[in-house]
Amino acid sequence: MKECIFTALFCALTLCAQGQKINRQYHNQSLSKVLEDLNAAINDKTIYFIYDELEDFTVTSHFTDLSIQEAIREVIGFYPMKVTCDGDKIFVECTQKEDAKVIGRIVDENGHPIEFANISLHHATDAPDNDKKSTYLNGGVSNENGDFVIPCQTRRVMLRVSYIGYKTVERTISVGEIGTITLQPETYMMNGVEIKGEIPQYKAAQGGLTVDVQHSILHDIGTADDLLSMMPLVKNINGKYEVLAKGEPEIYINPQIRNL
Repeated sequence: MKECIFTALFCALTLCAQGQKINRQYHNQSLSKVLEDLNAAINDKTIYFIYDELEDFTVTSHFTDLSIQEAIREVIGFYPMKVTCDGDKIFVECTQKEDAKVIGRIVDENGHPIEFANISLHHATDAPDNDKKSTYLNGGVSNENGDFVIPCQTRRVMLRVSYIGYKTVERTISVGEIGTITLQPETYMMNGVEIKGEIPQYKAAQGGLTVDVQHSILHDIGTADDLLSMMPLVKNINGKYEVLAKGEPEIYINPQIRNL
């Protein structure tokens, strides 16, 4: 018999054994509701989370034949979440507990959602066109539906949205729901040469994401620093690269690669 404990603030959801596979499709649903839906199909383990803490984070995702652990990672995506396993218990916790959040959506010039756009928040009084002078507060990336949710305790911030192949958008906003931001295409110039190419296809992978550099505009983008600065989740802060909400990364370069 599956046990489910539910209040306005706290949930206990029952999860499946390792062998069971999950097939789901979600569109713009709250993370709390998504976890409730997973509960209807599974048994034998329990996930604990604070209900209201996850309610503002939306999920747009589709997947097939995933274990429950893989399904949880998929719906959490790149949100600032921590997942801890302890025997038959799985705990999901938001690692940034600010009450206020910047909530919005990123689309292209045709109104199609842009996934993996970089969104960063800075002090509103800082210079918007100079990374070295702008004080970074927090950041995140857009999901499959272009949606993003970024916790932030500062009430008024400068928001910067960037994505390879599109013009960067910068605007001063009040923290809260800010609606839809439309990005416009941009042709890149490198060393006086106009660069055009297919937008890189990013794919979520366990623990991060993958991208095909060779067969996209990234192949001609320049140095390794140029390449890293255009990666989703990656931010150059005071001369050091950091993964948004994760900290400083370790970077490995294959010695067999030439001309990177």
